[in-house]
Amino acid sequence: MNLNLDTIFSPLMNPALNEFQVWALENPQEGLSKTMLPAIALIEGLIANEPTYLPIKRLAFGANFCCAGQVVMGEFATLEEALTSPQARGWRLGTSVLDPDLSPNQDVGGRNLFLLSLSDREPDGSSNHAAFRSCMQKYLFNSATTDRQADEISRRLLDRLASDYTEMSHGAGGTFFTDVRRGWMGFLVPYLHYVIFGINPDDKESIELLTDLHYIRQSPAHYFAVAGSLLQSLNLFGHGDLSALIERAATIYENSPALADFDVSSEYNGMTKRELAKLMTAIMGIAGLQGPLHLGYTAMGYRPLPAYKGTQTADINPTDFWDDLDLDDRQSIELFLLECGRLWAPVSATHRVATEPFTATIGGRQRTFPAGTKVLIPLSLGHLDASFWGSTVYEFNPKRENLCPYHMGFHAVGDRSAGRICPAKDIALKMLVDVISTVGKVRRASAPNLQQ
Repeated sequence: MNLNLDTIFSPLMNPALNEFQVWALENPQEGLSKTMLPAIALIEGLIANEPTYLPIKRLAFGANFCCAGQVVMGEFATLEEALTSPQARGWRLGTSVLDPDLSPNQDVGGRNLFLLSLSDREPDGSSNHAAFRSCMQKYLFNSATTDRQADEISRRLLDRLASDYTEMSHGAGGTFFTDVRRGWMGFLVPYLHYVIFGINPDDKESIELLTDLHYIRQSPAHYFAVAGSLLQSLNLFGHGDLSALIERAATIYENSPALADFDVSSEYNGMTKRELAKLMTAIMGIAGLQGPLHLGYTAMGYRPLPAYKGTQTADINPTDFWDDLDLDDRQSIELFLLECGRLWAPVSATHRVATEPFTATIGGRQRTFPAGTKVLIPLSLGHLDASFWGSTVYEFNPKRENLCPYHMGFHAVGDRSAGRICPAKDIALKMLVDVISTVGKVRRASAPNLQQ
């Protein structure tokens, strides 16, 4: 999506939009707030997914401002505290509004399974987030997962990816990145489903269905407010039967080797095998098959870095740094990937809901917001905060100080969190390091002038 964000709202409208949201969030019971704020949250929430949008807002208004019906607090220290503290949650995915009725419930009227919308401490005292997450980790992110990621089947999939790289166009916009059945996407679906679920990557029927759901029909869009319902009603991109397709995918997950020995336990608040399978349809669509996809896009040169206003980031070519890496030095490759994710965060933001009134300085004034206010946690702004990263913040430097311990790309500060760090962080990083190393070697073999 190529948007000229400076022209979306005029110079006069942007301050007015910010000031109205400040007032409306301070006074949520006012009629105008109830009428206008949901529409602003929906529309601006979609626009704000563009990577340059929040940085433009920060240039205009400072570290704190309002956007998409949320208070944005973008100072690094504030973000660090938010990511390492318990969080109350609502129905948001970053800046976008989600539809609770399209969440991965067991059935109509079933309990909420969606980890992203479950608070660490629910008002009724339940602890479903911790219980459901623990259940997921027990069965899907364990020693068997680690073993599969290191076995011959995973190695074969990596070798096939390297072969695809040599056979397909792999420059900016090349088919290696856009073909859903070969290349990058054709690798991610069978590889991650094998590693996490033990699903046979040669099970063509299952892999085809999962590819159809998650990449061809873009399953993440299903969960967005209005967008999901609109896509289904208009049958855009084949979304008309998406709910049925999600159920079929859940059955594949439910019958996977990883869940073969599943037992219902009070330790996990009675989570059933079907509930875990339904939860994973959303987790895989929104996170598992999107975060690595986009980080790989950046690292392997599918598209330029975002053109942040007043910078030359769009002129940086990460593949130049890839070509200089020691492809047997896993730590150096990991730092390269983290720097790619710092300059273009695959997950740009998350959120919390204020559990008590709070005050923030916005536009030079102290503004006080009530409990229940939605607060954006803009990970991308933390990655681009010059007060922490210094004057080279918009330069590409995989050797920059504190890159690993203060990276926010996995919903944590390095490895520090309050229990909401990405559960597949280690799997994703190992996979991506393997990819950059394996594909990098065939890249150099086909271009001998590159550093060996």
